Amino acid sequence: MSTSIVCGVDGSPDSNAAVAVAARMADRLGARLVLAHVAEPVLTYSHAVPFGGLSNAAPLAREELMAAQEESGARMLEDAARGAGITDAVHRLAVGLPAEQLVEIADDEGAELIVVGSRGRGALKTAFLGSVSSSLVGIARCPVLIVPPGAEGS
Repeated sequence: MSTSIVCGVDGSPDSNAAVAVAARMADRLGARLVLAHVAEPVLTYSHAVPFGGLSNAAPLAREELMAAQEESGARMLEDAARGAGITDAVHRLAVGLPAEQLVEIADDEGAELIVVGSRGRGALKTAFLGSVSSSLVGIARCPVLIVPPGAEGS
């Protein structure tokens, strides 16, 4: 298996910056670029759950939502690749917790690096909301490059 770089894509400007940086690195290193999008698991509203809770009780609606999520994710990967002028990247879709799934994809692809964008939310928001990049640093089995805002032009 050849050297590969996995880049997380979520459609944000920060993720697009990460794609641009990952593409340049892959080109310079002769590595295979893998663009990966991770969708959060689908929860559907159900009247069957007391107090109007969330449930997986509506399988048809859930399947439709999952299909829409998959289509949206595929479009997002295509848009990211097109925006960066990339024609030969592998596209991977997954469902789950983003950091965990990116690590799984990196392992599957034999990646030597994971590249993600930084949302730059600041310490307070990150403490409450968490951060995919912070989680990745703690669980990845390869180096993680966090691309700060504005770095795609360097």
